Amino acid sequence: MSFIKDETHFKGQYSKTVFNTVFAAYRPYRWKIASLVVFGFVGRLLLLGNANLVSWWADPGARPLALQTVTYSEFILLLVMVTSVGFVLTTVYRIAFSRLSALAISRLYDEVTYRTSRLPMVFFDTQPVGRVVTRFSSDYGNVFRLFGGPLAEFLAIVFDLVSMTILIGMASPYFLLLFVGVAFLQAGVYRLNRGALRRERRRLAASRSPSIAHFAESVQGVTSIRVFDRVRTFFDRFQRLNGEYLRARIRTGLYLTGFSLQMGALTALLLLATGATGWFLMQSGRVSLGDVGVAFAFIMLSANSVQMFFEWMAQFEEAMTGVERLDDYLRRELEPGLRLPSTADFAVNPAQLKYTAAEEAHLGREKITLKRAAGISVQNLRFRYSENLPFVLDGLSFDIKAGEKVGIVGRTGSGKSSLIQALFRFYPIDSGEIRIEGHRANVDGVAGERDGDDLGLYRSSIAYIAQEPTLFRGTLRENLDLKRIHSDAVLIESLERVDLGVWFRHQERGLDTFIEERGKNLSAGERQLLCMARCLLQDAPIVVMDEATSSIDPQTEEVLVKATEEFFADRTQIIIAHRLSTLIHCDRVLWLKDGRIRMFDRPEVVLPLFRDVEHSASV
Repeated sequence: MSFIKDETHFKGQYSKTVFNTVFAAYRPYRWKIASLVVFGFVGRLLLLGNANLVSWWADPGARPLALQTVTYSEFILLLVMVTSVGFVLTTVYRIAFSRLSALAISRLYDEVTYRTSRLPMVFFDTQPVGRVVTRFSSDYGNVFRLFGGPLAEFLAIVFDLVSMTILIGMASPYFLLLFVGVAFLQAGVYRLNRGALRRERRRLAASRSPSIAHFAESVQGVTSIRVFDRVRTFFDRFQRLNGEYLRARIRTGLYLTGFSLQMGALTALLLLATGATGWFLMQSGRVSLGDVGVAFAFIMLSANSVQMFFEWMAQFEEAMTGVERLDDYLRRELEPGLRLPSTADFAVNPAQLKYTAAEEAHLGREKITLKRAAGISVQNLRFRYSENLPFVLDGLSFDIKAGEKVGIVGRTGSGKSSLIQALFRFYPIDSGEIRIEGHRANVDGVAGERDGDDLGLYRSSIAYIAQEPTLFRGTLRENLDLKRIHSDAVLIESLERVDLGVWFRHQERGLDTFIEERGKNLSAGERQLLCMARCLLQDAPIVVMDEATSSIDPQTEEVLVKATEEFFADRTQIIIAHRLSTLIHCDRVLWLKDGRIRMFDRPEVVLPLFRDVEHSASV
């Protein structure tokens, strides 16, 4: 059974939800955009209408009554005024519309990013990071290339076509029939090619992520790849995946080229028919030379515009493919129990709850309990990572008293880390219950219950120090104070307490010191101590240390041990460690074996027996 799910492949027509998503992105600006569309259309009509004005002036017999008595200077002034107004309206439209369109698509990007960050953990377990990155880079790039600004150009082509249709009809209805007829033929060609273009673009989008995912994995594991001399293996695989993407890109390009050639052939046919029709109409005296000149000029211009319009429609297909892929993430179910911010206005799932503005004002400041320590009750807990996987915790029941220091031991795969995952409610539990100081995490989507009203509030009662410390690309201040609620003095004090005072005073930029991604510009000990300082600032009643001392130097380990004995002495502590000496000073030790409790007693009772059993098993 494959745990990593295949890339999503879309087929058929775009669903209604895709268009609803685009509308939701533009909804706050809809009236401004409607006004700008009017500006743009009037502006283009005025600019193109200059040709009709010149034609009427050159052919006195065809002038409207309003222009019969206009002098030459008045006519020039009229041209200048019409051109100036048209230019101003067009410029305002282009700039303002592009800006609003960019803001609308940025709203979509932000909303998808926010919701994706709140998808269930199993989503991230089954989706390679490169595939997720592709949605937020290449697919978003395809969307922004059309909707972000060029959409104004696309609509300008529409304005031109409508304006030229009106102006051609004013010059001669014969040419209008010819123009409309060829436009219908080009629309037919577009419809014939649309299915193939849509299919190939979807294939191209789906083939892009495997190579990026593989590249991301290779970068993350570059040390192991070099140590085991497997560079060629990974390079060959990347070439194969990238080759598949390039072949899909070439195939898409061929379809686009074929489509463009078909449209070009119809454009050439229109120009030929226009010339022949104009000669015939002039010979029969049905139109004047001025009419033919205006009509022929507009048809030459409009023929190119019609071709550009349908080629833009092909680009629109590519953009909609990107929207379709972003919409797929946008509409997925969030992690049960999580709520959206009050500003979320993409109504993709009415059942998803939102915070009120008043609740958001207190986020990060409320606590599940005002006590310094919190008790934990686990009853009949059964837990697994997926319905298709076996249980990793089976029937666990135990209580941890408030302020108690509990160690957890067990062989690899016994369920130690899985118990922490269940405690944080990162995954749904199949049965049983976990309560913190009487509160449970509300994962039922029902707001207002006092008993675990908010999952975020429940989790904020647990501070976590992992084996691999997590630091983000940003300043030292941002990494310490994720919720941005502490003063600089408090942040510096936390650094002093974890023995980073000397290190901090050597940083020229102080709290604005830049931390690289995953803390690459810090030592392993410094990374772990920064996480310890962050843990202190969280001021949570429960502290979990998961193999926090496994890969650090003795000096840093001493600071961490000191933290368990002094800094967190009045908190409830859960410590997972392979070094049994770390657990000697615990109040009790929980021994897990195959997802069940083997023993839960004082260290002097559990640790010797655990050491003997493990030694016998290894022999």
